Amino acid sequence: MRAVTAFFIALGLLLAPALTSAWGMDVHRLITRRAVDGLPPPLKAYFAAKADFISEHSVDPDLWRVVDVRGDLGNEDPNHFLDLDGYGEPAPFTRLPREWPAVVATYGAEVANRNGRLPWRTEEIFGLLVKAFQGIPTGTPPYAGDNARYLSAVLAHYVEDAHVPFHAVVASDGQATNQRGIHARFENDLVLRTLKTFTLTPVKIVPVANIRDFVFDTLVQSNALAPQVLAADKKATLASPRYDDAYYAAFAAAGAKSVAETRYNDAASAVASAIVSAWEKAGRPAMPAPDVPVASGRIGRHGGGRL
Repeated sequence: MRAVTAFFIALGLLLAPALTSAWGMDVHRLITRRAVDGLPPPLKAYFAAKADFISEHSVDPDLWRVVDVRGDLGNEDPNHFLDLDGYGEPAPFTRLPREWPAVVATYGAEVANRNGRLPWRTEEIFGLLVKAFQGIPTGTPPYAGDNARYLSAVLAHYVEDAHVPFHAVVASDGQATNQRGIHARFENDLVLRTLKTFTLTPVKIVPVANIRDFVFDTLVQSNALAPQVLAADKKATLASPRYDDAYYAAFAAAGAKSVAETRYNDAASAVASAIVSAWEKAGRPAMPAPDVPVASGRIGRHGGGRL
């Protein structure tokens, strides 16, 4: 499938303020840029040459939600989360199948789609990225390297989503405890207000044996962090219910900043690790010269699923 057209991207940008986005679009861009900066030498020069392009397009999956772009698994919105507690299984959710057909067979398609598909969507994009890397040595398609950069941006988005606590729980916006708005307060407003005080750790490349399991395990961690963030929000709201500077200072001090900082750092390392893993699975192809131009938004036929 061809990439989202410039018209749809422009339309999405106009509508984006109404969209609830994991991390917020600016934070997605920042995490992706850190991941690119942390890639190892065989990849870094080629990716860093278009770091702005990659970081900007890391928000595309949220724009696809606005214009209802669909992939092989269905509509886009459920691709951004997995509500682990929506299946009635106890944490750490070891009884929940990790194969999508098994989830559907066990719980039904309606429940499975309602609870989200983030690990399986990430697996789908990861597979496309491996194919793009594989096409670089033979030039099949001739813009395979461009595709690898674009698909890395898309993959980054989904991997980053998995690091957000409220993308792993049914009460994604605090509705179960009357804490509505917590979604944006934590992953966007708090981060942008406190980012300058974050302790940023170096990007660490770790082996990713199975991208689906890697994302699944990340979501289990995120699910466990949600109560801590909700408790911090409740404490901060008692101190200042108007969500002003005093609220965010109290929210950060109550532990929310610590969670956000850790997940921000972990997300950058996870994105870089996922890109490196796709490149390794493709046979570690030599990358093109970094000054090869990228046709913005251009995606060729991959012979597999659709973006």
